[in-house]
Formats: sequence, structure tokens, C-alpha cells
Amino acid sequence: MGSIRKGKDKEFDFDNLPEGVYFFSGQEGFVKIEVDQDGHQNWDLHNWFASLDPDKNEVQHQKTIEDIKRRLNANTGTINPPKNIAKRIFTNPFKNK
Repeated sequence: MGSIRKGKDKEFDFDNLPEGVYFFSGQEGFVKIEVDQDGHQNWDLHNWFASLDPDKNEVQHQKTIEDIKRRLNANTGTINPPKNIAKRIFTNPFKNK
């Protein structure tokens, strides 16, 4: 199997995936990508948190797919957490200062 990374940044090359079924996971769930002989990709987002909203349309699903593509770690095959979720610091209001 050939390399599926491209460029200096070790970006995962989704455009040239060989035929097969691929699974990628992250904190928000996992996605399944089926690639047919012609290279057409079918993304299954049923187990991805951002796609669970029934009111989302095809444009929003495409944005979710693009977000996943950007966040995939090419070295580990896992999807990095979104950067806009900041870690919250728990402060105890009952602690004496």
C-alpha cells in the first residue's frame, strides 16, 4: 500500500485513498469512510457527535467532513479534539482564600 500522507506537514491525503473501508475515531465519536474502485468516498457520520442534529443539511455535513479532514493526525490516525473547546478550570466557591 502506498503512502497516504502528503506535503511537509504530514497532512493525511484523503483524495488518494485506495479502495477499502476506513475508520477514524476521536473524542466526538468515529467516522467510517468507504472508498469504491473509482475512488468515490462515502462518509458515514452517524456516530459523530456534530452530525447527530437532525436539522443539519448537506452543506453542514460537508463542513463537518472538512473539519474532520483538517483535524486528523496523520501519525496516529486519530482525530484531534477541536481547538475551540477550551479546558475549563473548576473553581471551588466554598474554598477559603
